[in-house]
Amino acid sequence: SMVSTQSTGTYAGLKGVETEKLLQPCPDGIQFHPSANTAHDARMDVVAVGLWRNMQLAHMDVRVFHANAPSHMNTPLDQLYRRNECSKKQSYGKRVREVEGGAFSPLVMNTGGDIANEFQKVLRTLSTRISKRTEEPYSEVMAHLRTRLRFCLLRSCLIALRGNRRKIAITGLAHTELVI
Repeated sequence: SMVSTQSTGTYAGLKGVETEKLLQPCPDGIQFHPSANTAHDARMDVVAVGLWRNMQLAHMDVRVFHANAPSHMNTPLDQLYRRNECSKKQSYGKRVREVEGGAFSPLVMNTGGDIANEFQKVLRTLSTRISKRTEEPYSEVMAHLRTRLRFCLLRSCLIALRGNRRKIAITGLAHTELVI
């Protein structure tokens, strides 16, 4: 397989890949944008070592928006991408740079599967690395990553629309009688 996740936390040649990583608390004295996420339990969707530079943490947070929503009907698509990327950067950019000591890349896409510029850069970098490591053609690697990405998006949309069909185990609850 071109892309694999191993138990060591490597993915596409990147090391230390983590999902839903808890961010460090914000110290006093740093001024953040009013819409910045300064919550003590803030999490980053994906963190990896070495995406942009050796030994540098790359933090990535995902946003998916519906371009055909009534609130977006009169806004050009490129402006929607920029707006969503800027919003993510305002929420996390300074915190990642100054508190985490890493780089931040917003991964913005619409529900149709199209992706914004920053996300394009991440995919190009990953595709180049995988292509070099596996000696697979760059175009095939990129197509594979885009296909996997779109299936993940489709799965997420289906879960959002119909709910999760997996049975959820509920533990620790005592038997309760309902009186009607």
